[in-house]
Amino acid sequence: MESLAILAVVLISLTVIGGPISLAITFLPQRLLPLAVIKIWAFVIAAIAIFVGIMLIINVNSIGAMIMGVIGIATAVLAIYRVIKVIPKI
Repeated sequence: MESLAILAVVLISLTVIGGPISLAITFLPQRLLPLAVIKIWAFVIAAIAIFVGIMLIINVNSIGAMIMGVIGIATAVLAIYRVIKVIPKI
């Protein structure tokens, strides 16, 4: 049972923490990391957060899990928008 609880924490944290982290990566200055690395990492983490967030919304009946999924999806979509539209213009 303990391993099941750890698995649940990991899955929920992928979307709740993954979305904001991918958004935060898009605000890193280019002198710290090359632009390609920033874009790839932000996109990968955001894609994982979106996927797990959608699974949370579809499969879980708890309102708290749905809110966490929506927060993760919203910030991940904003991060992908920044990667595609905003960062190339900087």
